Amino acid sequence: MPRPIVEVGGFPIGGDEAYIIADVGSNHKQDLTLAKESIDAAAEAGANAVKFQSINLHALYTNPDKETASFVKRLEFPEEWHGILSEYCSKKGVVFFSSPTYMKAVDLLEEIDVPLYKLASAQIGTFPQIVERVAELNKPTIFSTGIANYEEITKAVRIFEQSGNNNYIILHCNSIYPAPASRVNMPLMDTYKSMFECPVGFSDHTNGIHIPVAAVARGAKVIEKHFTLDKTFDTPDSTSFAADPAEFAALVYQIREVEQALMKRSPRLEIQKEEKSFKNSILYRAKLKRDIKSGEEVKYEDLDYSRFTEGIDCREVFEKRDFGIAKIDLKAGTILKHEYLAKN
Repeated sequence: MPRPIVEVGGFPIGGDEAYIIADVGSNHKQDLTLAKESIDAAAEAGANAVKFQSINLHALYTNPDKETASFVKRLEFPEEWHGILSEYCSKKGVVFFSSPTYMKAVDLLEEIDVPLYKLASAQIGTFPQIVERVAELNKPTIFSTGIANYEEITKAVRIFEQSGNNNYIILHCNSIYPAPASRVNMPLMDTYKSMFECPVGFSDHTNGIHIPVAAVARGAKVIEKHFTLDKTFDTPDSTSFAADPAEFAALVYQIREVEQALMKRSPRLEIQKEEKSFKNSILYRAKLKRDIKSGEEVKYEDLDYSRFTEGIDCREVFEKRDFGIAKIDLKAGTILKHEYLAKN
């Protein structure tokens, strides 16, 4: 059976509620004020955590070409921001964490004692040393799987287990931007849950919010969605698949609604009071097809049925089929009542 809970800052990942992550990525534009405003908006929208990406061109590359250098510079996360934004997130009631892409980034994250790590599929599939370094910290860690295959994911899991760290969560992910619905292959989430017996979730790169909501209905315990203050930002992560604050708030709302609907309630021995009230308003009552004289027996074939607020319930008629003798003259169309009848 899957391990039911991985706890992050008191939040039980694997419980009834999904852990919802706003992935700011590069949408801070290297502007600290913008980064803080993104945290404000994500917290207000209902995110549990705000994720950044610890990227540094010179720590990642040796002699990069101009095109690579130009692109990665747009993704960079200033190292001094780790502590500043962690403290800011704490004030806003959300968890700060980041995906380390180079070894020093792990040290920076440990200096501020982050409660959660994210290993992107680029590191899962290509950088076992950083996987091992994070595993040895024995902290909850999210694996993303976009460009990592089964063998690479299995190796990462094995590294964690050999380090005695079973606190990992696997997110199904499509590293296609945006990912068409036809390429999502959501059943892979079930495959990971079966293979690795751990909480699973979905890192979303589709347009809109309906696919991650569907993932929760299918059992996702973590949802990660790219987040931007403005879709028109000229950044690699502020594209059609990123949610703006209004979309993200709608995503959180719909996920919480779906979770309420999925929650197991009492057995269906009794219907709910609202349902019972409606049911009582549409009950069918026995109605005479023909005139019945006083002293005459009322028979099953003498009856028709229509909805009315009082009278003998058709279900009672169905069970008994023995109604008695008319006490008074009754005309066709009369709703039959017990007081009109005497026992045979």
